[in-house]
Amino acid sequence: MSETVFALPKGYEDLAWLADWALPTERGRHSKRIGTPLPEIQRVYDALLPRIEPMIAHLDQFPINDLPPAEANLMLLALVFVEVSPSVELLHSPTVPDGFEPSRFEVHF
Repeated sequence: MSETVFALPKGYEDLAWLADWALPTERGRHSKRIGTPLPEIQRVYDALLPRIEPMIAHLDQFPINDLPPAEANLMLLALVFVEVSPSVELLHSPTVPDGFEPSRFEVHF
């Protein structure tokens, strides 16, 4: 039985441990966030924060609708950063305290 490899561009291979966060939909990433304890969210945030600007610069070299597989995975990790940032920077919680039930929201873009 072979293990699926989470391909990332050269220089980003050390972020492969975040593969289980790299979900293809906003709803999936949101569900992952609200189901994860804050210390683990902080760990994800801390791993991505110093890398987000170089990640974006790297991704800017490619057409967004035609990313190579490794860059598509890197893009998902950038979206993970967008998802976890409010929990760490603003909410200090995986969920929005006193907020609406997350299942009520649907993102379209």
